[in-house]
Amino acid sequence: MLTAGILPAVGAQPAKARPDGTTPSIEIQAGYLDLQLDRAGTVVALDDVRTGVDYIAPGHTAPLVSLVVDGKQQRPTTVDRSGPGGQTLTFRNRAAHWTIQVKLVGKRGYATFEAVAVDAPKDVDVQTLLWGPLATSISKTVGTSVGAVRDDDFAIGLRPLTDRTEGAWPQEDQDMGWESEVDHDPDHVSVGSLEEWSAAGVTPWGSVLRAFTFDYTKQRHRKVGGYPIPVGPLPGSDGKIAGSKIALFGASPEATPTILSNIAAGEKLPYPRLNGQWQKASQASSQSWLVLGDLRTDNIPAAARFAKAAGMNRVYSLTSSYGPWKSSGHYTFDSSLGGSDAGAAAAVDIGKANGVQLGVHTLSDFISTGDEPYDWAWFPRDDYLTPPADDRLATGGSASLTRPLTVGDTTVYLDSGVLLAEGVHHSYLRIGDEFVSYGAAEQVGNEWKLTGLQRARWGSVAVSHAAGDRAARVVANSYGGAIGNHAVLDEISDRLTTAWNKTGITGMSWDGLESASESGWGAYGMAHLVNTTFRRIDAKDRFLSETSRMSSNTWDALTRASWGEVGSTSMEQVFKNNKYLQANFLPGMLGWISLKGSDSLLAMEWKLARGAGLNAGAGFQSSVSSLVSGGENTTRLLEAIRQWETARNLGAFTAEQRARFRDLTTNWHLTAVELGKRWSLQELDADGKPVGAPQPVVAPTPEVDAGPLPAAAKGHLYEATVKTNTPATTRYAVTSGVLPAGLVLNADTGGIVGTPAKAGTARFRITAYQSSGQPPARHGYEIDVAN
Repeated sequence: MLTAGILPAVGAQPAKARPDGTTPSIEIQAGYLDLQLDRAGTVVALDDVRTGVDYIAPGHTAPLVSLVVDGKQQRPTTVDRSGPGGQTLTFRNRAAHWTIQVKLVGKRGYATFEAVAVDAPKDVDVQTLLWGPLATSISKTVGTSVGAVRDDDFAIGLRPLTDRTEGAWPQEDQDMGWESEVDHDPDHVSVGSLEEWSAAGVTPWGSVLRAFTFDYTKQRHRKVGGYPIPVGPLPGSDGKIAGSKIALFGASPEATPTILSNIAAGEKLPYPRLNGQWQKASQASSQSWLVLGDLRTDNIPAAARFAKAAGMNRVYSLTSSYGPWKSSGHYTFDSSLGGSDAGAAAAVDIGKANGVQLGVHTLSDFISTGDEPYDWAWFPRDDYLTPPADDRLATGGSASLTRPLTVGDTTVYLDSGVLLAEGVHHSYLRIGDEFVSYGAAEQVGNEWKLTGLQRARWGSVAVSHAAGDRAARVVANSYGGAIGNHAVLDEISDRLTTAWNKTGITGMSWDGLESASESGWGAYGMAHLVNTTFRRIDAKDRFLSETSRMSSNTWDALTRASWGEVGSTSMEQVFKNNKYLQANFLPGMLGWISLKGSDSLLAMEWKLARGAGLNAGAGFQSSVSSLVSGGENTTRLLEAIRQWETARNLGAFTAEQRARFRDLTTNWHLTAVELGKRWSLQELDADGKPVGAPQPVVAPTPEVDAGPLPAAAKGHLYEATVKTNTPATTRYAVTSGVLPAGLVLNADTGGIVGTPAKAGTARFRITAYQSSGQPPARHGYEIDVAN
């Protein structure tokens, strides 16, 4: 733990001369970060106040805030600080006659920046408000999605605080903000690049932290894969740039989770819990669950027996690629779970009676059509596609027919090819209320000729269309179905909220979540769908969610990303995925791995050892029928899962053992010696024969760091972190004595952050409570606060 740094109240510290002789106009403290602005509002330093080290990337400076006006970035030319405590920053561009008023508030370990007013001439188009980018020299660990970069000594973070404040950089403005130098796939996760939704970016010279807010007071064209899609307007103040808000912080690396927790709780962002603990700090977030392709109400008791035999308390329904639904979109339960919310609630009750919770698969805002190019035609068409087609389905560009199109025609002629550009999935058009797909397109003279038309797609009706009728490009999801606009996102959120609250289902996926961005709404679309749903569900504790894509705007609400699919993801790729997860303070996960009743124990323990090495759970994908058919072999497999997962979740493996598990050439067998306490670990060769002597594995008796805690100074920011020797810790509390006035213990992370209000010595005891029946750990501390 590092000694405390110095942070006077916001606005109280005068600007100091820098080593190069220049004097910044304004200094702002955000945690341990000293952010310095010159007289034009440009960020000229990112200092660690404890050491004075400047982390700004040499030769890379940008304004703290700027505007995109009429398609071009305009930087402020002056900045002033005013108001009580210097809490108002006024950025002006005198030549362009605009003003941005930013409210600055110092909090416990961070500061918030809110653009409370944006004033510009009425004859210009203010399109976007840009935060930064802040260019840093830090490159060791870049948490792209969480928006936090760190090295061994310091962490700098930027968090978006509203759904409309997108933690990313606009796809429309790739010529700004060093985007040409940003690595567009730095994490190499198996689902593809996350850069377009990420608050942090990787560059050759370090990293960038950035966010933006788009103006939706009128219809805009947002780019998806370079393809412009019309969206908006949003009503009233919902569409305005004013209200864009971020948090900035500098912290010691070990205190960063505490600051992230303080931001989420303090700014009323989604704060999901498991067993009362913030999910980002909870070992339970990496819990495994049993993913079943044949789960039905009548076999839930059997599924529960298998899950509990493997040490799991959650079963998850993946009865089709859609999940247990008649169709995605309106999400009505199919017959596997009773065909209704009442039927699903009855299934949940059966699960509870048998000791398990129920989760179900979803495809986010996909709207099934019944004739996707996949072999799912047996799904009913969704009501959104019932003729006449719903006008809320997302569409892109449009053109006019240059010739009539009769009922039997398979060629159509258009007056423009702009709508045919690459960037959106599949080749669908909407002409009136008819959906068609086309095979090939070419320009012939002044017309664009589309051939290979398939008529009457998605349950529509083939009719004749006159010359001059409009054709629009349909925005399709990756499976070939439809995507809805903002109103449909609202409707799907309402439906999922109702489903979870009525049934008691406590687990879900946001599979295909990127489609909410592909609707044209970008990271805001994803946040609007996920965060709105989370805010409305009753089960703020115990609700577990997975996602296909992790964005900065959904990081708070989502539990985990469990990437890696049966038969298509190598363990080498799973390791890359987990490097990303660790960098972004997300629980380790192996993805979904196969579990068949006929699997060999050697092969299963090979996977379980990798999970132990990464502290990663898994979705064990199977079926009740396969597990039944495995007989005694199934029993052995489930027992192996139970022992490995129990030892992993208690922190029983040593660091050396975990490192050996990450060597993919090794094989292992774990045997329980004393249930929940001691095991024997045997290395095996490729044939399953012993290599060397068995190794002991012992669950640690919970202990709290002995300390001592660093000293503090009155009126100066203080950070320290209390840690235990086991991941089973669920809560920290001061159980005797008191902390110095002004300091607060974070119950979820064990971090102590605040500004001491008076000098003296405070003595107190911290108790760390445990899960899994482990005893609490206690230790006494003192903090000396100097004047």
